[in-house]
Amino acid sequence: MLSASARVFLIRHGETDWTVGGKHSGTTDVPLSKAGERDAESLKELVVGDGKLIDPTTVARIYCSPRSSARRTVEILGLGIHSHQNFFNRETKSTSTTAPQLKAESVDPNIQITALLKEWDYGEYEGKTLWDINSLRKKQGMPGESTAWNIWTDGCPGGESPQCVAARVDELIAEMKSVIADESASWPSGQVAGARSRVKQDVVCVAHGQVLTALALRWVGAPLSQGVMRLIFEPGGVAVLGFEDDDLSQPAIVLGRRPGRSDRTL
Repeated sequence: MLSASARVFLIRHGETDWTVGGKHSGTTDVPLSKAGERDAESLKELVVGDGKLIDPTTVARIYCSPRSSARRTVEILGLGIHSHQNFFNRETKSTSTTAPQLKAESVDPNIQITALLKEWDYGEYEGKTLWDINSLRKKQGMPGESTAWNIWTDGCPGGESPQCVAARVDELIAEMKSVIADESASWPSGQVAGARSRVKQDVVCVAHGQVLTALALRWVGAPLSQGVMRLIFEPGGVAVLGFEDDDLSQPAIVLGRRPGRSDRTL
């Protein structure tokens, strides 16, 4: 049995003007509001730090959505190994840093920006509220109970289907499990991180509500149709994924932690 006490932390970005208004933002880059920045600051105080739920010294890799709301949340949380943070964009193969006086290429790009964590592409429903969407569907002649939109079964016309989202989060899950199992020591940039990954196994994903919910469902092998259970991921919230009995073949969603239990034995 291959075992590890690693955890995967899912963090939803703080509040934006669109989340307050109930608008769906998939392709639109909506920045954090002032309240959203306070969400991230409060989350940092509660869960990030030595001896807290997310201990930066145990984190092997950080994945971030390309949207500015997610990146800003990472910045406020102070996630990353160095006092400054370095973001490696997997699509453009470029690195940027929060310490502009330093050459980004000279330090480890420990935060990876990846489109695998972008929010669901809402297509025709982009910028619309749930009320707007259901009204539109009714006008389009969808009768009876089928009028009510359910993203987990209906997907988004002109955007992504549940199958498309499942495929990309499955790709990321496979990579995260490889990092945790230390089966692959190379970063996409070509730098080697083997020594670090042998002692640091936790993974952090910072993104958006519905893609993170999809990731949690697929982590335990559930179809996205299970999202009809009304799973809720609030702005500025954190969820924990792990393994039953620390067995890598038994991925699990951690619904609760015993107070006072050592983080490294979760």
